Amino acid sequence: MTSSRSSAAPTSSIPGMWESQISAEMLAKAGVRFAFTQPFNGDVFWDEERPNEGGRNVVVSEQHGDILRAPWSAKTRVHEMGGLSWLVTLWNGASGLLFCEASDQRLYWQVDGGEPVAITPESSTDVSWRYCDMLIRGDEIWCIREASGHDATTRSLIAISPDGDIRELDSQSHFYAHLTLSPDDNMLAWIAWEHPQMPWDGTELFIADINHSGQLENKKVLAGSKTEAVNSPTWVAPHELCYLSDASGWWNVWSTNTDGESGIVSQDNSEWALPMWFVGWRYLSYVGNNTVIGTRGPLAQREIVALDVTTGTWTSLASELNAFFTFSTTRHNVYAVGGGVSHMPSVVSFTISQHKQDRVIQEIPLPVSSDFFSTPYEATFPSVDGRIVHAIMFPPANPHYATPGLTPVIITAHGGPTGHEDAVANIKYAYFTSRGFTVIAVNYGGSTGYGRAYRNALRGLWGVVDTEDIIAVAQGVINQGIAEPEQVFIRGGSAGGFAVLNALVHSDIFAGGADYYGVADLIPLAQDTHDFESRYLDSLVGPYPESADLYIERSPLTHTHKLNVPVIFFQGLDDPIVPPSQSQAFRDVCIEKGLRHKYFEFEGESHGFGRADTIILCAQEELQFYRELITEPHDLP
Repeated sequence: MTSSRSSAAPTSSIPGMWESQISAEMLAKAGVRFAFTQPFNGDVFWDEERPNEGGRNVVVSEQHGDILRAPWSAKTRVHEMGGLSWLVTLWNGASGLLFCEASDQRLYWQVDGGEPVAITPESSTDVSWRYCDMLIRGDEIWCIREASGHDATTRSLIAISPDGDIRELDSQSHFYAHLTLSPDDNMLAWIAWEHPQMPWDGTELFIADINHSGQLENKKVLAGSKTEAVNSPTWVAPHELCYLSDASGWWNVWSTNTDGESGIVSQDNSEWALPMWFVGWRYLSYVGNNTVIGTRGPLAQREIVALDVTTGTWTSLASELNAFFTFSTTRHNVYAVGGGVSHMPSVVSFTISQHKQDRVIQEIPLPVSSDFFSTPYEATFPSVDGRIVHAIMFPPANPHYATPGLTPVIITAHGGPTGHEDAVANIKYAYFTSRGFTVIAVNYGGSTGYGRAYRNALRGLWGVVDTEDIIAVAQGVINQGIAEPEQVFIRGGSAGGFAVLNALVHSDIFAGGADYYGVADLIPLAQDTHDFESRYLDSLVGPYPESADLYIERSPLTHTHKLNVPVIFFQGLDDPIVPPSQSQAFRDVCIEKGLRHKYFEFEGESHGFGRADTIILCAQEELQFYRELITEPHDLP
């Protein structure tokens, strides 16, 4: 819903205490998340994770609505982060939906109009099997399988027959992604990498011939290394691929033939890819006529583009959206998930030949007038040692109140830490900005979207550079006359929660903080976390246990003797990435010191909250926490 500015006369009130039409219940309803799209047989499909259905992930058809009925949920646990878990396809003589079911992680096949039927075996008590990134070759399903055991996790490429027989294609790499068949189905390309690299540190592009028995042979590496991150291979000819590489310092489009002769297609000082946190995130697709579709541009103005691989020139596809997360293609259309400064997450369609968006397929509508939503913009601030730190600004917006000048400010730190915030309509932030807060999303050093050098700023310095940059932004908005000096707060989750806790113990600039499942102690994280991130800290801090002293020094829990402001904690009890013990340890410090605090934990919630009742309670309690500190700033016990 959008409208013109309200004609009601604004009234003055204390920023942070304004009344707003945006309720916590609206956050839960608007919390539906779109992840992937897929065109098939004249229809368009996408998935929706729905908080009001307990976080169930539903596959939806533009023509037929939900095609996955409750209680079924298409959600894989590969990497514990999830990823592409479904495929609408023609298989075994029928069209239907292939998906990984959330409850037991088995692959199921649902013929159109039918009930799901399991096609992979049950996991054993010792090993949990998970699947993702499926494609069809002949009468077989080819995909990635993860075997997660008590002592080890392995992955392999497998083929599944119509009878459910499984044969292994390759198991020599620890991580796999982006399976893609050549146009004649005689070659397979994929991305792989090994510990301790993360997929934004160093990956390799493999290809292999497929022999008459369906086995892979003549496997070789075409591009990538331990220090070059490649992704999103797409075949443009029987013996030629395009892919994305950050060898130039930016994720740009490169091409290679099957002999490994490669070169950059187009030099562009902007990112054409984002970090591959979720298997299935691809950022390049060939549509014929020497054209690949990609995304590029600064974070505040991302765009879908059609790139001519022979000339290296691209054409923008016009859209009201300015951030795009995933997309799929046909020869004539692009189907993307994105958002805009005035648009909540949407599934949209582009006509390539017309160079523009042609319709909105599905969207999360603004639940109230657009007058209650900020228009975000990007800003920069000076930081330590001459560094420049980027941030997305969300100023107060409410048609019934006039902003007097200084406002309470909520600094927000994104997770990852290899991630970023976009300049798009955000109801979570509007919940606060419509009540008179300024929200500032800090893309601290180490964030993505600004090239490899900026992304590498945290290497060996996690807990230092991010903390310095966040404090610098907080001081900057005070110096610029934006923030009420005694009313600067900080919030964040996961790695962002780590940043919250570090900022609170290493500065006195914040009046309080909201920690969502944040890391308090790095050593347990290094000793006991899931396989995907188990060596992440090697590059962020240093190898463990060799660098144990650094782990102790960088942990917020080490410095709690300097904590003297209130904290509110939110923690899922089923979190396998940052277990409850991390939040509980910091809570116990607050108890011992007699500091004002609140602690909430939620059964059935994992790393990131998906249930409506949890989302509602967290929003209400966080707002109340800030308001109490605005009205009673010195009442700390």
